[in-house]
Amino acid sequence: MGSDLEGRFRPEAEVAGRLLALASEHRYATLGRELSSLAAPPDIVPGPGSFYGGVLTWLTGAIADVAVARLGRAAEGEAFVLEVRTGGGQVVDARKLPPRQARVARSVLALLAGDPAAARVHLGAAAREPDSEVRVTALIEALTWLNSLLDAPTPALPDPPPE
Repeated sequence: MGSDLEGRFRPEAEVAGRLLALASEHRYATLGRELSSLAAPPDIVPGPGSFYGGVLTWLTGAIADVAVARLGRAAEGEAFVLEVRTGGGQVVDARKLPPRQARVARSVLALLAGDPAAARVHLGAAAREPDSEVRVTALIEALTWLNSLLDAPTPALPDPPPE
């Protein structure tokens, strides 16, 4: 689906793996420093920030891959639906969130729908985002989501679709 099957994002995959390990180990001070460096707006800080788009792309692809591995692929005529709950418990359709705040969700939904071009559009916009706070929030969202999916108890593999 979207992860590093062809080795295109090897350095970015290593960075993403390190960030995921830091989040999983609750090493938030180190994670915060690394996220700050990585999420510096483009053209401001050369170096780790140049990996931002690739790291976010890898994390987003991994979320979609894990979701499919855990839930199975959507059958013909079906689609994955992502609902977001606000702090007050209100359910919001992820597709109705403001674009800047929903790039990870929209990218994952696009990948799950088999539309990598749409995912690239959202991830490209994230990579060009000049606001460091929005950039780091997208990384935190992707890390938190992937970490939660990996830790979530799930039943045995889904039943295979009928042949």
